[in-house]
Amino acid sequence: MCQYVFDASRIDTSPGNPLSPFSPPQGWDGGKEHYRDWLRSEFRVNPNLRQRLGIALRARSLNREINIFGSFRMELLEIIETFGQKGR
Repeated sequence: MCQYVFDASRIDTSPGNPLSPFSPPQGWDGGKEHYRDWLRSEFRVNPNLRQRLGIALRARSLNREINIFGSFRMELLEIIETFGQKGR
């Protein structure tokens, strides 16, 4: 499957999904407390993640449904809800 065709309303945070920029690498042993740091470092270097995060933020602002699933679902939901707020 081409990595450029995706359903923007479905976001997988499970480790090892090569088609999801929100998915840590296979075998990643960081816990929930490390996911935010990992995502922040990926944001700096991964344009695909920045674009997909922008799509999720836009969907949220338009009250569109986003289906986030996987090991770090709650962490990513919080990041989307608080993106751009100072102190986060």
